[in-house]
Amino acid sequence: MYDLIIIGMGPGGYEAALTALRKGLNIAIVEKDKLGGNCLNRACIPTKYFRVGAHFIEKIKKSENYGIKINDYNLDYTKAWENKEKAISFLRKSLEQLLLSKKVPVYKGIGKVIDKNKVEVLLNDGRKEIIEGKYIIIATGSYPASVGNLVPDGNYIITTEDYMDKLTSLPESVLVVGAGVAGCELSYIMASYGVNVYIVEMMDRLLPSKIISPEISKYLLRKFKTTNIKTYFNTTIKDFNIKDQKVEVILSNDEKIVVDKILLTIGRKPNTGLMDIIEKDEKGFIKTDSYLRTNFENIYAIGDVVNSPMLAHIASYEAKVALHNITEEEKISVDYSLTPWAIFTAYEIAHIGLNEEEAKEKGIDVESGYYPFSYNEKAIDESEPEGYVRLYFNKENKKVIGADIVGIGASELIHQVAIFIKEGYTAKDIHEFIYFHPSLSEIFAFATYDLAVGKLFR
Repeated sequence: MYDLIIIGMGPGGYEAALTALRKGLNIAIVEKDKLGGNCLNRACIPTKYFRVGAHFIEKIKKSENYGIKINDYNLDYTKAWENKEKAISFLRKSLEQLLLSKKVPVYKGIGKVIDKNKVEVLLNDGRKEIIEGKYIIIATGSYPASVGNLVPDGNYIITTEDYMDKLTSLPESVLVVGAGVAGCELSYIMASYGVNVYIVEMMDRLLPSKIISPEISKYLLRKFKTTNIKTYFNTTIKDFNIKDQKVEVILSNDEKIVVDKILLTIGRKPNTGLMDIIEKDEKGFIKTDSYLRTNFENIYAIGDVVNSPMLAHIASYEAKVALHNITEEEKISVDYSLTPWAIFTAYEIAHIGLNEEEAKEKGIDVESGYYPFSYNEKAIDESEPEGYVRLYFNKENKKVIGADIVGIGASELIHQVAIFIKEGYTAKDIHEFIYFHPSLSEIFAFATYDLAVGKLFR
């Protein structure tokens, strides 16, 4: 009997394995597909790889600012796709080598919990095997959702996974259904590489999430309007027809669009279909307590199968909590209050804590400090003047409670704000740090000037 069986080897499963090995546990892994899960193979990592290329195309256009004149260049997305494969293959092989060096058995197949200590594995070669463990962690991830009669066929109607796995070259035109994170990230990438992109969103803005302020949505939309992206809000697809290797689409506003492909980016569903003895909610998420235990005390669930933020770093965090609770007598509960979010589209966009709308719902009076990157010397040096920082403060005690960052380095800068919030810093505390000059971090000093010292213009 193993000390621990981990079903699924995405970010959560990987972190669980790494932590368990450090704690000296005898573990086994069940994984039906490639190690690294959706994040490494089809989402976080390859998307960011392509985004670097898309942003580099923008940088080329700015090269004359530095006396570098590039008269001509060619875009070869197939080459980018091949090098993306090399990059994620290297990372995947590193993971394989680690498990091999630690002699961790990896059962290649689909795992099903059939008893509190037993997992039945339908191996990829068709055989079945039952393995036993004192503890089990379910980390089987999620799969792309579909809507109505828009059923993915892997050719004309594709998912984000089809995009990453199969789309070695880009078509001339794509209709993206959904203006959430994946929709905005992939739309920017495709438009940068010359694709005519249409976005259809049933809500009234880009990134229609409560954690994303309307200010961010409007700022990003202005940028999209300067690219090959056309947006339709409060709109759905009424009908479509595949004809002459094209997709004819009728929108709910009766406008007709003809594209090469439809890309579905409307969210994901938990991959829990085979977990019959594990209690689930009405949406298919596994029910857990605050310690991440299921209806069996020795079986834990982490990552996208749990109704928590569907983020790779949340899966990793939950893995650490689960391993602590498996190996220590004193249990700890999950706390998502300081979860950083980052989006990599035409701008880096990051958020943490509360925004104004969320704070008001909690009865907190808010004031904010704002500063644009257009006055930050480091951003100017980088020819990256677009974007801003907005810090949200509790009006009563001036303590920072959240932040939005749009622009260069947002995904890195947001971690500084996490520390500010955790330590209970006030606007004055943040302002009085000595920041290296020139640096992007200096923007925090200027975003807190009005609150910490006084307004320059009254």
